[in-house]
Amino acid sequence: MPDLDQVETITFDSYTTLVDVGSQADVLAETVDGIEHPEFVSRVWRSRNMMYTVIANDVGAYRPFYEIQGLSLKYALESFGHDVPGETRDEIRRRVYKENITVFDDVRPAMERLTDAGYDLFVISNGDPEMLTHMVETAGISGLVEDAISADEIETFKPEPEIYRHGAARAGAPIEDILHVSGGTMRDIWGANNAGMETAWLNRPEKHYPDEELGQDPDMTIESLHELADSLEHVE
Repeated sequence: MPDLDQVETITFDSYTTLVDVGSQADVLAETVDGIEHPEFVSRVWRSRNMMYTVIANDVGAYRPFYEIQGLSLKYALESFGHDVPGETRDEIRRRVYKENITVFDDVRPAMERLTDAGYDLFVISNGDPEMLTHMVETAGISGLVEDAISADEIETFKPEPEIYRHGAARAGAPIEDILHVSGGTMRDIWGANNAGMETAWLNRPEKHYPDEELGQDPDMTIESLHELADSLEHVE
């Protein structure tokens, strides 16, 4: 367990943590003529997207996250022999990352509990500012989070330590007094731990990501944001 006594600020990842963007395969099936394995294309899209953000950090080739999504989608489609017009690719991105995102049921009520307990809440995400504004509004948490902090502000993606340090500076809190919450793969957890934050890995049962052993273990593992609120509400 992390040292919860010192935590006053909680930061959250956005996609896969607060909102679900799992409609990729369905949208691909509906928009790409002749596609036979949309789930495979979707997997390549996601993995290539993660790879591009890391490469962009390594070689100084930053592009806004929404543009990275477009480049990785184009690669994934062409890998399976689909030459899809730019307008159609734009439609796919728009539907997946704007129109079809769904909010996990525990997000708003758990955040209300945490703000009532006195914690300052922020979002730290690779997403563009416009994407994050839409996400916060869709999730109905604009009155609960202090701010949504984008990698675009420093043109550096997770899991580089600079984005977490920037988030701490924007939140006005010592980095060691911040608890970072992230779902999905462990990459974000490793990055936050490496930068000096406490971490909570959100592994929802309906998603169930396998444990990964490359980086430092999370300080705590939870299955819902209510479990996080249960742990923090009564900390003196």
